[in-house]
This record gives sequence, C-alpha cells and structure tokens, in this order.
Amino acid sequence: MQKMDDDSEAVSEWKKLKKTLTVNKPLIPLKLTMLLYYGASSLYLPYLTLQMQQVGLNIQEIAIIYSVLPFVTCIMPPLAGMLADKFNRYKLVLILSVSLAVLFHTLLLHVDARISPENSPVRNVTEIPASVYCGRTGAVLRLGNESCSTSTTEKWLGYWTPSECQPVACTNYQHMRMRLCSPSGNCTQITNKSTSKLEVELVLETFLTDTKGISGECTARILGLRTDQTPLPSALLCNCLIQCPLTLMKSSTPNQEPIDDALSDEMKETDRLKHNRGFWMYFVLRILASSSLATSFSMLDATAITMVKKNDGDLGKQRLFGVIGQAVFAMVAGILLDWTVELQGDPDYSILFYIADGLCVLVVLLVSRLDVDVERLESGNLMSGAKRLIRLIDVDFFMLMMLLLGTCWGFLESFLFVFLMELKANSYLLGMTVTLGCVIGVPFLYISDMIVRKIGSVNVFVIAFLIYCIRFFGYSLIWDPWLCLPFEALEAVTVHMMAVASSMYCAAAAPPGLLATLNGAVGSVHYSFGRGLGSFIGGILMSNYGTRNTFQIFGTAAGFCGLTYFILHRFYLVKIERLRLRRKSERIAEVIASGVEPEDEPEEEEFIIPPDNLLGRRKSCF
Repeated sequence: MQKMDDDSEAVSEWKKLKKTLTVNKPLIPLKLTMLLYYGASSLYLPYLTLQMQQVGLNIQEIAIIYSVLPFVTCIMPPLAGMLADKFNRYKLVLILSVSLAVLFHTLLLHVDARISPENSPVRNVTEIPASVYCGRTGAVLRLGNESCSTSTTEKWLGYWTPSECQPVACTNYQHMRMRLCSPSGNCTQITNKSTSKLEVELVLETFLTDTKGISGECTARILGLRTDQTPLPSALLCNCLIQCPLTLMKSSTPNQEPIDDALSDEMKETDRLKHNRGFWMYFVLRILASSSLATSFSMLDATAITMVKKNDGDLGKQRLFGVIGQAVFAMVAGILLDWTVELQGDPDYSILFYIADGLCVLVVLLVSRLDVDVERLESGNLMSGAKRLIRLIDVDFFMLMMLLLGTCWGFLESFLFVFLMELKANSYLLGMTVTLGCVIGVPFLYISDMIVRKIGSVNVFVIAFLIYCIRFFGYSLIWDPWLCLPFEALEAVTVHMMAVASSMYCAAAAPPGLLATLNGAVGSVHYSFGRGLGSFIGGILMSNYGTRNTFQIFGTAAGFCGLTYFILHRFYLVKIERLRLRRKSERIAEVIASGVEPEDEPEEEEFIIPPDNLLGRRKSCF
C-alpha cells in the first residue's frame, strides 16, 4: 500500500514537471499580446509627466489634470466590463479600447501650450548670463562689468530654473528655502528642486552703472521679482545665502528698451490665450487617452484570466511576458532619448509614442486571433449580479486596499522620474529603473501563482504595503540617482506580484459572467482613481513640504495601511471568507453525493475558481 502511494506521488510530480516544461500552444498568442502591449505602455506611461512639461504646462496645471483624471477615467473600465459581460464581446471591447488609446496618445504630441518665439515681448534679444544672490534681507543681481554700461533700464526680463540654485552659506542643500513675499505680506514658497524654467521680470533699485563688487562685477539690489504666479512685484527672501544662475534678455537693437509696456501687454495676452487653448486641448485628450488605456488594461486582464482557466495555464506566466516587454522597451526608450538629446539638445518623446503606436497595431492583430470563451451570466441580470458583489464586505475592503495601493503606485509613476531628474539623472538611468524592476519580476511571476495560493492574496497585499514603505523612505534618503536601483528592484512585489494576486482574487470572487465587471472595477480603482489620487496628493504635498518629506509621508501612510489591513483581516475578514467558502463547498458535496440539485436552497455566491480548491486559508486566493 505504501509503495502504491509512493508511485502515485512520483507520477504526480512527473506530471507537474511535464506541465511546467510543456509549451501551452493555445496561450502563445496571449503571451505575445502581453509582451507587445505592456512594452507599448512602458513607452507611454513613464514619460507623460515629462511630456506635459515639454508642451508648455507648468506644475500647477499638471496637478490640476491629475486631480481630475481619476474621477473621469474610473468610469470607463467598469462600464466597458459590464458591456463585455452583457454581450459576451471581450475581444471587440479590447480592440476598440487599444485603438482609441493609440489615437488619443498620438494626438497629445500635437498640442502646443508654449509661448512662441515670435510672440515674445522682447524682439531681437541677446541673452546675458547673470546671478542672483538671495539672503534673509533680500536679493541682488550681479553680472559682468562689460554688460553694465550697455543699458540703463530698471526692468529686466529673464529666465530662471530653481533647481540650479546652489547654497553659499547654508549648512547643506537640504536646508535651502526660498520665498516670494508680496507687499501685503503673503509669501509663496519656491520649490528649489523644480526643473521648470520660470519667466521672471526684475525690478531694480537703481540703474546698472559702474558700481562694482569685490570681483569686478556690477550689482544692483532687486526691489521686486514678478512671475506668472505673483502678478505683483514681490521680494525674494531666502533663509541663508543662495546663488542662482539667471539668464537676462537684453534688446540687441540700439536705443530700444528691453520691455515696451504696450507691446508687452499685447503679446502677453496673445500668449495667455494660446497657452489656455493648449491646456484645455491637452486636458480633454489626456482624459480620453487615459480612459482608453485603463479600459484596455482591465479588458486584457479579464481576457487573460478567461483563457488561462480554459487552457489550464498559469496567470503569472502570461504576465511574465508582459514584464519582459516592459524591460526590453523601457531600455530601448532610454537609449533613444539619449540619442535625441545628443542630436538636438532636448529629449524627443514623440519617437517613443510612435513606436508604441506600431506595437499596438500588432496587438490588435493578435487580439483578433485569440480564442476567448466567455462564461455567460447565469441570472441574465447584470445589475443583480453586481449588487451581490457589493454586498460582500471582504470584497469591499479589497477594493479599498486596491485604491490605497494605487495611490502609492500613482505617486511614484508621476513623480519618481521628476525626482530623479532633479538629482541630474540621465535618460539611460530612467529607462534602467523600469528595466530592473521588470527583470527582477521575471522569477517572481514564474512562481507567482504558487506563492499566492500558498500565502494568500491578502498577505501579498500586506507585503506590498510594507515594501512601498521601504521604497518611499529609501528614495527620500538618496542623493545619487543611481542609488534608486535597489528600491526599484522591489517593484517586483509592489507591482507585478500584487497584480497577479489581485487578478486571482477577482477570479475567486467574481460570479460567472461578472469577471470583466469586477476586474474593470478593480482596474479603475487601482490604475485610474488610485493613480490620480496619488498624483494629486503628491503634487500638493511636494509643493508645500518638498520632495523628500513627501516621500517620507507616503512611506508612513503605506506602513500604517499594511498593518491595519493585516490586523483587520486576521481577526475579522478571514472569518467571513471561510464561512462563505465552507457553505459553498458543503453545497457542492451534497450535490455530488445525491446526484440531484437540492431545492429551496438560499442563493449562494458563485465563483469562477471552484471553492473545492480554495478551502483552507493558506491554499485560498484570499
């Protein structure tokens, strides 16, 4: 008897090994679809914030767009999922969403909210390098002696990048504080790590004459400094002595003032109208692009879950090809951006967008060849099935955790590259950060199904929160951009394994015919609403507390959420899940024993993954 048991175990192990080594041919088109579409998304998503700055939007307008995006884009994925479930048209909805994402992302490249050179208030200008020295009592302008006698104006137009400021008498760079204070006493803090180029108008105390400093340069005290955020001339104050390079614009035409008031007002009004028109065009297109992209991700996940179940595959192994696509094309993106910088001095993001468009065309062709067998809604009433999901308390908490995890992810996706650019990271490193997270994620995804079934999806979510906590605090402590790579490697857990756990949770909790609906709702909560919420909250915190303090605030919040969810699930939610699964398993056992469906039984929840395979907390997707 013992020998027979040993033989059966050996056969079972051989079957598992054979299944692992065998290529599941029906899933090859799905693997290629994952490879190309996730690769295309790695060319879109990481560079959208930088592309917004390149088209002329400032940090406040970027924050406004990110604050509105979650409320709009979270509608499309569940709505598309409900339509796909209602009419059993997964492939059609997926093809339409991918096509629209390509169209709207390409149109973003043709929006221009920048000030045109021909509309500049100063024509035929010469750039003069200068420096602003700021302290507790005010600021002075200093420029070379050869430029002092060429103009006798009290008003100058210039351009200034706060991130280029350096401490002169500060203890370190971290303690630098700069403010613009109006005559009424209202002060606006300047983020000294902002890489945006600001247009400023300087009002000087006296004409620039032969007054010389120690180094032979002429100086003049700055009475006021005006930007688009401070319409009135304001005093520039710093908590310690800070030196900022500044480029002055001087008319190269003899006897012409650098700023003509009438011409300046007319040109500024033209620029304002052009900028506002560009902002609203980008705003509308970005909403449509993000909605389509979020819908395509949720529909691709629902399609993958359905095909994996039909062909006895592993979801993690399908996502593995998506990670490989992200790694390869993210590295290609970094190389291409560095190449464009060498050629023209600035990164050209349009190349990445057009390559992503070509990949999405191949994705559409592959999706049309997928064999998707959709389970039909048993009750025939989509809304009644959705109400059954809403009444599940554990599913409601699961949706809340997806929102909070999406908030952490959205903050990093929106501002990590901005932070690395402030640390003077090159485009190659930006691509390397994505690639490293993907490469490390490959072995995790290969065994992700086994890990999730072993420790449970909830424990994976808790671990993801704690890893986010480590990542946030780690970023806040680095000064060399290359030191971000160890923390980017942890993305294998916070993004890839968490996504597999989320999809398996949806497959376990969704009644037949409602997989796309639940998966779309989870996708919208995490990738749309959560991402936008993280970007919005992060933008506000960064403008008030600085980048590093914001990372630490997010790290504290992530750790608190993880511990709270672990305690809540351990002592409350797990009892609800076990009770529901036990009732379902007992009902199935009665049917198998009697061979007859019992009558007058209360309606129980249906699951795509049979509850027989979910008994026990450690073997459950929960």
